[in-house]
Parts: sequence; C-alpha cells; structure tokens
Amino acid sequence: MFRHTSSRRGQAMLEFTLVALPFLFVIISLFWMSLGMWEYHTLAEAVNYTTRTASVHGAGCAGQTCATTVESTAQALAASAIGLPPGQLNVTLTSTASTVTCNPLTSCYSNSAAWPSLAGNSTASNASISIAATFQFSSAISVWIPGLGSEQFNPITLGAQAQEPIVF
Repeated sequence: MFRHTSSRRGQAMLEFTLVALPFLFVIISLFWMSLGMWEYHTLAEAVNYTTRTASVHGAGCAGQTCATTVESTAQALAASAIGLPPGQLNVTLTSTASTVTCNPLTSCYSNSAAWPSLAGNSTASNASISIAATFQFSSAISVWIPGLGSEQFNPITLGAQAQEPIVF
C-alpha cells in the first residue's frame, strides 16, 4: 500500500507552481502578442480601405459634390481603424500636389482643404495618392516581471502604407 510520508507533503503544490507560473506567463504573452497583431491588421486594413476610397474622389471630383477634404479622409480613416485611438495615430496624406501631416490624426478633423489635390493636373495618367500611418503599441507584459520595479519596455511602432492611382 501507498503511504504518505512527511517528506512528500507539498509535492503536488510545488509541481503545480513550477508548471503553472511559466504557463501563465506564456498565456499572458500570447494574449499581448495577439493584441499587437490585431492592432497591426486593423491599421493596415484601415489605411488600405481609406486609400482606395480616396482614389475614386480625385481629379474628376474637384469642385463637385463628390470631392473630399482632409477632414473627411481623416474621419474615414478613424472610423475604419476600430479599436485604435485616433489621438495615437500619426498619418501622412500624400497626393501629386500636396502632403498633409496629421500628428495625431485628430489634428486634421478641422482641416477643410480639398484632398486629394492634383493642383490642376487633372489629366495626369500617373497621378496617385498615398496614405501612411503609424501607431505606438505598448505591451503591459512588464507588469508580469517581478522585481524589475519601474522597468518599461519601449513601445513598438506599427506602420502601414498604401498607394493607389487616381482613377476618377
């Protein structure tokens, strides 16, 4: 028969601790890595969608009701970037005639200038627009490292860029 001896007391608790703590760390790390990848994918999709949308409101829309502005483009990007705070997005809108920098994106919410702008070059067959955006991803994994006190990891800059020809 199996007898419990005093030398075996606490063995299960020790084994659980030795396995559970690293496993918990792996699970939390996996969560933060997944969150970072989701934020990158959201940023890339929002930039691609906004660039495609803006490319059909180019030269042929100048002075018409289909014309867009920096403000409408910035708000469209913010609406597409679900879960990413617009105040933490840095965006550069580039067209043939102008480059508009929105650092952060919310700073362009009151910019009523027409964009994309081709500066009268409405027949250019190679006219294109570009939108580039960056977002700072900060992981909270440093909370789970005991003994480091105020140690902080540097944020990771997630970036996305899309370019489309003006088709209208």
